[in-house]
Amino acid sequence: MAILYQKRQKSKEVWIFMATTGFWLIIISALAHVMWNAFLKSTRDKTSAIAIMMLITVVVLVIYTAALGEMDHVFNLPVMLTALASGFFFFLYQFFVAKSYANGDLSAVYPLTVTGPIYIPLWGYLFLDERISLIGFVGIVIILYGAVSIQANCLSFSRWRRIGATGGASFALLAAFFYSFGAVADKVGVTVGVVSAYTLNVCVFMLILHMGWMVWSRSGGNFLREIRLQPWVLLAGGFTLAISILTFRYGLQDVPASYATALRQVSSLFSILIGFFIFRETFGITRVLATALIIMGVVLIRMG
Repeated sequence: MAILYQKRQKSKEVWIFMATTGFWLIIISALAHVMWNAFLKSTRDKTSAIAIMMLITVVVLVIYTAALGEMDHVFNLPVMLTALASGFFFFLYQFFVAKSYANGDLSAVYPLTVTGPIYIPLWGYLFLDERISLIGFVGIVIILYGAVSIQANCLSFSRWRRIGATGGASFALLAAFFYSFGAVADKVGVTVGVVSAYTLNVCVFMLILHMGWMVWSRSGGNFLREIRLQPWVLLAGGFTLAISILTFRYGLQDVPASYATALRQVSSLFSILIGFFIFRETFGITRVLATALIIMGVVLIRMG
């Protein structure tokens, strides 16, 4: 009995350590995520810049995966199919993020792009036969309230009609919508495959989609101009994007998807700080309170 108890205690300690490690990996991912968004904001042609940063990310991940000796896991069919689904949804996420930045301030639209966790309980209800608790429902309502308040820059319902005046809000919310599907695919991907190989697959598929869009839209000239004008910004953005993508998926191994996506929303606070100190964007107490509401809401979703 004593031996059995010791084994259970050891197993519990290992789980706590893994959960703690996952917690900090996702915090690091959140910081890196908003940093690459800040680099993206400073570029001229956002669509071209994302494609270039993704190319750099793929190079970084190829080197990383090869260094670990895990390249043989890249061509695993289940991993590739899951990565294709994830890459498609995250391509749509990045595409609409770029569109939202072209129409609004970083500190205003970025928190809207990370409201994806409000959809994940719904996908669980529809596809996984899960039920949303009352606490989870309250969390969803609070997130929606905070998200709309950021865009309208007002906590009053009577003044929310202004939200439809700009395109940034709709693009940002579309980005969050597609992100939620990608997060679900990611949880499956890190479960069935090796994280480094799976993540590399995701980024390769995203890069292919970005390049395909550039060919379709005939944006090759903008692509080359961005490289010529801001090579160091693009390099830094690609490197931080690689860190964000990789650390999140390592953290996702040890943390439930709903918790991981909720925890990552601390990036909203980072975006406010970067928007203020780097881009000199103005904001008032309303946006600060609304961002806090978003964080409160995702915590309630996790509790539910």
